[in-house]
Amino acid sequence: MKRILLVLLMLAGLNTANANSFYFAWNGFGMANRYNYDLGMSYGAYYYRGITKGLALGTLEFYQTMNLYYGREVKSIVGSSLRTDITYRFFSPMIVLQTGHTGQSQVYFTGGVGELQSGGEATFSKWSRVPWSGPAGVYDSTIDFTEKLNKYVFRLGFGLAQYVRLGGNFHMFVNEDAGFLIRPMADMSGREFVAVKTNVAQFFQPTYLSLRIGIGLITHSKNQRYPSRIYAGKAPQ
Repeated sequence: MKRILLVLLMLAGLNTANANSFYFAWNGFGMANRYNYDLGMSYGAYYYRGITKGLALGTLEFYQTMNLYYGREVKSIVGSSLRTDITYRFFSPMIVLQTGHTGQSQVYFTGGVGELQSGGEATFSKWSRVPWSGPAGVYDSTIDFTEKLNKYVFRLGFGLAQYVRLGGNFHMFVNEDAGFLIRPMADMSGREFVAVKTNVAQFFQPTYLSLRIGIGLITHSKNQRYPSRIYAGKAPQ
């Protein structure tokens, strides 16, 4: 996918030699809309290039921690809980639109694939404290199902970015991002999670709302009145 997108960008750049290009790196954190346990840290970078007035194409690559916990049954005599602390590395093409005359605010849309990274943990706990609850009697077990997570997931996202000039071609930006998985992190067809008293698909298919802050370079912006405008060819006045 990366090679295909790079070829497309090179082709788009044949007639945009003087276009503004945006290179940014950032750190941030996010919160899941459901079952959030703690801040999910993220970091990454993006690049995009103007292909016409107010429109750019590019790529986004970042790491996102999925820090989730389902524990509504912890006080139940018979119950279960879910916990994940895992990280996916996402790579996405992106479309960027300038929202105003100055280009200081921009919106973007992304869609791409995420690859599970090593070092995380996903656990499923279940218990019964009632001796007569069945053949199993009293039990309390925790299962590590990290190896059963989907290695690849798909994500759609959109966001808003605002730029502040620092000096020369360097700028700071603040980015508010929303992204949701269109494929769960685990297989829902099995019987492992039948006893869980919630919609398990919602747990494994979270939406993350993120705040990101970064510094980067916008080419040809040093002497421009509106340095973050998107354009192809000669800079607009």
